[in-house]
Amino acid sequence: MEKEVLEKYLKAGKIARQVLEYGEKLLKQGCRNAYELAEKIEAKIFELGGEPAFPTNISVNDTAAHFTPCKNENFEINEEDYVKIDVGVHVDGYIADTAKTFRIAGKDELIKCAENMVKEALKIVAPGVEMKEVGKVVQEVANSYGFNPVTNLTGHGLERYNLHAGVTIPNIPVGKGIFESGKAYAIEPFCTPGQGAVKDSNKALIFMVLEEKPTRFREARKVLELARKYNGLPFAKRWLEKEISGFKLELALKELVNARALHAFYVLKEVSGANVAQAEHTVVLLENKTIVTTW
Repeated sequence: MEKEVLEKYLKAGKIARQVLEYGEKLLKQGCRNAYELAEKIEAKIFELGGEPAFPTNISVNDTAAHFTPCKNENFEINEEDYVKIDVGVHVDGYIADTAKTFRIAGKDELIKCAENMVKEALKIVAPGVEMKEVGKVVQEVANSYGFNPVTNLTGHGLERYNLHAGVTIPNIPVGKGIFESGKAYAIEPFCTPGQGAVKDSNKALIFMVLEEKPTRFREARKVLELARKYNGLPFAKRWLEKEISGFKLELALKELVNARALHAFYVLKEVSGANVAQAEHTVVLLENKTIVTTW
């Protein structure tokens, strides 16, 4: 990996770590409104010299992933909630992806399980290691706490302006992928006392451009125009609300998703309705060294 590229990965990781710590501080200081929390976290990313690699996810309780607040989808965080803050930062397209689960009432065994899952998994990540070995470790840790890993959520490869690059890193021992030197990966286990699987809801608050297709609807064209600044990375409905009025934005997003111009990231829910905890770090693999950029 070129020195300049590594430095950008490291800078993105440092910012992501600082921003996640900032999010925790905001929660402890009483910032309980999800919209306000997401906006402040993203503002901090810019302040520290990065850009969001995806909208800040604030997924609570049985919502495992892909929730980011907007004007009509917002809530107040309660003391007992399992608050998963998932932050993405990029520097010139080089991405750091990190997440942690918070609970104002205090850390419990579910959160400790998620943190130990990622901690133990990171110990074995190195060039030449089969990715299913990560899944084996994750599953063993989850089961040792009496919980289940979420089997249909995975870690993923990272490339420049590409958040989910090619490979998936399972949270159970399946698959044939092998970690490679010179590449970056997000190690991302989830655990739950529930069934251990997620399903799509009918709600999408995060989108990504698949293909710019012609449309007669002015607001749909505006969405595609605004999305260009994100260079193919996911963006939030919340971000577009500042430029396009609510009803017209809803129609534009629906048209573009139906035309397969946009990919919709539907909010993911645990199938049995159980709480979910998440922990995540980004690694860069060098020939003889594994660097956790978000520690």
